[in-house]
Amino acid sequence: MPEIQMPKLSDTMTEGTLVTWKKKKGDKVSAGEVLAEIETDKATMEWESPEDGTLTEIYVEEGGKVNVGDKIAFIGGEGEEPPKKEEPPKKEEKAEAKDRRRKRRL
Repeated sequence: MPEIQMPKLSDTMTEGTLVTWKKKKGDKVSAGEVLAEIETDKATMEWESPEDGTLTEIYVEEGGKVNVGDKIAFIGGEGEEPPKKEEPPKKEEKAEAKDRRRKRRL
């Protein structure tokens, strides 16, 4: 199922403001159903779900400005979880990786 990204709703659009969510986390959605209102550089437009599923995650709150292509939500199938956020490696892990590289050179 898709991770939903900020759509490019006009040729000149580089970012948009998520004005309002029409659905909330946990709601079932159908393809073509209005999910949100997005304000572009020219107008406020309704944005529709690309497919059926459950709105399992909302990454951008109402009023948030988002660059085109940035993730804003996740629509999952039954029992499907959104992808885990990748956490940056901890300092200890960085040091271990550096030691391994150094040992390979020797």
